[in-house]
Amino acid sequence: MLSGIQNYSVKLEIDPKRIIALWGFSEAAFGGILHALQIPLTGMFIGSAAVIFITLIAHYSKNRYSILQATITVIIIKAVISPHSPLAAYFAVALQGLLGYLFFSFIPFEKIAALLLGFFSLLFSALQKFILVTIVFGNTLWKSIDDFVNYILSQVNITLFDHSLSFSILLIGLYTLVHVGVGIYVGVKAPLLPSRLKNKSYLFTDTFKNYLTEDIFEKQKTRSHKRWWKRLTGIALIIFFVLLMILSYFSSDFQQNRAYEIFIMLIRSIVITFLWFVVLSPYVIKWFNGFIEKNKFTRASEINRVTGLFPEFRRIINYTWKASSHLKNFRRFRKFFSDSLVLLLITNIDVNE
Repeated sequence: MLSGIQNYSVKLEIDPKRIIALWGFSEAAFGGILHALQIPLTGMFIGSAAVIFITLIAHYSKNRYSILQATITVIIIKAVISPHSPLAAYFAVALQGLLGYLFFSFIPFEKIAALLLGFFSLLFSALQKFILVTIVFGNTLWKSIDDFVNYILSQVNITLFDHSLSFSILLIGLYTLVHVGVGIYVGVKAPLLPSRLKNKSYLFTDTFKNYLTEDIFEKQKTRSHKRWWKRLTGIALIIFFVLLMILSYFSSDFQQNRAYEIFIMLIRSIVITFLWFVVLSPYVIKWFNGFIEKNKFTRASEINRVTGLFPEFRRIINYTWKASSHLKNFRRFRKFFSDSLVLLLITNIDVNE
């Protein structure tokens, strides 16, 4: 047996505290792991994991109020382990926990509560990005995208409808539909997990003990939250808008004032971002940090116990990713997430770091 793994054991009795630890791990570290594995739509997977963990907490805990307590713990863990996360990420966790508490407290049927939690959690996960983008850039962003797509289609003589195509609406609709579809699927499957975990047909092969010494996550680095115009996507967006402004001067396919509207939009986005990060954000962050510091000390033992499990969780995920290497694309992702969830819930490993 390789160095670092002393022994492992399987427990079919699920501890709610371990579920909380897994939720905290998902919010604080799972996004970075998915990024390292080059898996797209990380927000959708993290939101789906939250639905699963909240459902399991509701199932195994006697008091529904424990969902709210778990939410606070997860927010603190996220702030401690991933301090550069944007405030919107903490708000998403708080909303998921609040929805979970309301649904499981007032709906007596666990399957219906889980379904509603999956639907609304993933719906919000999809829409929050478009809401934030619209607040910063305004509707001019979507109009510009529509103009550009319709211009390209007209140049290649492609006519899909008798009128202009609203590509932005199609984009938002498709993105939201994918998230909602996944949310419904997870909401249906999550209540079935407790009975599935009792099935003793899970077989642990000898390879489970043979963890690779190379950690696929060791190259992760904590990155600060950059302003949108300093990111690669932001730079590409600015280049796109500048080219669109230039193009609007030479083509009659664009509205005469579109270049002016795009220029005002860019100024607006910079001003709004400046006001948020320089004027409003410091006060919000100060209040939030005070809340974290106050609760961090009162929950110190719980947080230390939870974060102490993180090396074990990383080992298990390392194993399941390597063990699924014989599969490709969606089949591999499905096996990876399914096996990871089961092993993370029922396996205890002694790890020396």
